[in-house]
Amino acid sequence: MKSKLLFFASILFFACQGSKNHPDTGNTTPADATEIPVEPPVEAATAATSDTIPNPTGLTKLGEATGDLDKDGKDEKAIVYDTKRETDLGTERELHIFKSNNGLWELWHKTTGPVMPSQNGGMMGDPFQGVVIENGSLVLHHFGGSRTKWTYTHRYRFQGAAWKLIGATTNTGSPCDYWETYDYNLSTGKINYNKEVEDCSKSEDNPAITKTTKDFTNKPKVLPNMDGFHPGENELKLPKMEEPFYY
Repeated sequence: MKSKLLFFASILFFACQGSKNHPDTGNTTPADATEIPVEPPVEAATAATSDTIPNPTGLTKLGEATGDLDKDGKDEKAIVYDTKRETDLGTERELHIFKSNNGLWELWHKTTGPVMPSQNGGMMGDPFQGVVIENGSLVLHHFGGSRTKWTYTHRYRFQGAAWKLIGATTNTGSPCDYWETYDYNLSTGKINYNKEVEDCSKSEDNPAITKTTKDFTNKPKVLPNMDGFHPGENELKLPKMEEPFYY
């Protein structure tokens, strides 16, 4: 149990540094959470040597990451903003990706959907935990729930002139009950499943643990687009599994 609590604690610490759908999230797609087409640079372009990009009017920055996203040897910036636009699950978020062009930061792409609204975390509050660029991929972290908690990690990559979902990792459970993890590599189709059932009848600090591990293959014909993708709302049924999982 301690290791799992540390897992969730590490997710929260990371944020400070930088459904059957789950009932706690409501899992309702906001009516206005639609793809936003690429637009000209927001406000005025900013010098690419600057670490700061001014917030677009009406938006509040929640997190940002810097790294090379298109393998051109130059860093891009990814910034998550809160829009203050109300939906059924709180305020809508936007993801903006900036590219360096002739020494200026210019808007390359922006979208809604892959970043959850502000109340999608249920009793745990705001689900957004951070954005990272690693190994040429854009990674978004979310966390939420009540007694049963969940984490989502989604990995996106620019390929074929579009942003695609290439990986999803979900972890769900609660202490003295169970913990389930699905690690789904959409590029290869490989899925690793792990489940730990915790028996705390004798000791909550040192529960008896029963582990189950399975491997599956489910390669999608087409990788999902990042635009319009909504974490936790995508069902996948696997052979010999009683319940589908959502990513």
